[in-house]
Amino acid sequence: MLAILLFFIVPLVHSDWNGCHDPKAKCVIRAMDELISDHVQWDNKTAWVDIMGQFFTEDMIYDTNYSPDGTLGNSSGIEDWFYKEHIPWNMAFNNATFSQMIFASEEETATTTTYAKALWKGDLSTIPGSNRVGEEVTIRIFDFYQMRGDKIYYNWMLLDMVQIMYYAGFRVLPEAPLREDWVQVPAAMDGVPAPISMLVDPSTNPEAIALVTETLMYDMLLGEEDASPNWDPEMNWYGPMGIGYAPNKELYTEHFLKPLRSAFSERDLQVDMVTCEGSYCGALGWIHGRHTGPWLGEEATEVDVRIRFGFHYRVDLKAGVVREGYAILDLPDAFNQMGIDLYGRCSEPWAIQ
Repeated sequence: MLAILLFFIVPLVHSDWNGCHDPKAKCVIRAMDELISDHVQWDNKTAWVDIMGQFFTEDMIYDTNYSPDGTLGNSSGIEDWFYKEHIPWNMAFNNATFSQMIFASEEETATTTTYAKALWKGDLSTIPGSNRVGEEVTIRIFDFYQMRGDKIYYNWMLLDMVQIMYYAGFRVLPEAPLREDWVQVPAAMDGVPAPISMLVDPSTNPEAIALVTETLMYDMLLGEEDASPNWDPEMNWYGPMGIGYAPNKELYTEHFLKPLRSAFSERDLQVDMVTCEGSYCGALGWIHGRHTGPWLGEEATEVDVRIRFGFHYRVDLKAGVVREGYAILDLPDAFNQMGIDLYGRCSEPWAIQ
């Protein structure tokens, strides 16, 4: 039965993949995403590993959120990924529907920022979703991809875990002064997800990479009081749960940059990837610093911390400005380094009343 199933699935996948005229990485990832979104053989390990083997190298790495119980984290090989992330996700959420907002790709790299809508089905790691079975949950997600040949070698993925904890019924960080749990597609007619590859001139990619890299470096390292001058004053910035949505540069500076800069001294930046397709970009890496000031409700711990980040941008190359930004941080991992267990706050004292 399995051989018959794969006979029908594999030609369809390769037909779609080989007929694609978008950047190579986008063609491969889109074909893979369709099978995951359709939950094809999701609970059949042998079939699923064979199917995903069309898209991922044998020694692929899947790198995702910190968790305290051995799920998620870093997986090596498709079978390891199946057990550590794929099955835990599918046991926690019923029939998740994914809405990609940005899908930017070059030939060898690509990135997406997405939100999913689902119903609680069970626990995710130690987050007690089983107490909310059948209730709606929204989950922000990013992915970054590195190709090797015609297959994906490295896939970085991050969930907004504080948001998931909120939908499980727990406010593990103080309520943000900005609007939380809010994200929208880019405010441009560039398709959903943006961009439409056939309408993009890839020769502009280096210019966009330079613009967002300069913006990232200024905001995270060089700036002291203000945000990068590259930002449009009327920008939109969609931050993670616990920080929120800033509808302009002033609020972005006041509620994200200033608290981050004052909380972490001796900052450094590790950039793992910056990739752009036309006006749409993603930057992935770590913010390093010493926790010497209050941040998100916690006083200084004087420990060295690294914060995983994934930022996305919509730029206007004609005007030389950044119009929109998106951010997800692995906050439970950062807080764990500070000795604070956000997963452990999924308990009665932190329950939403």
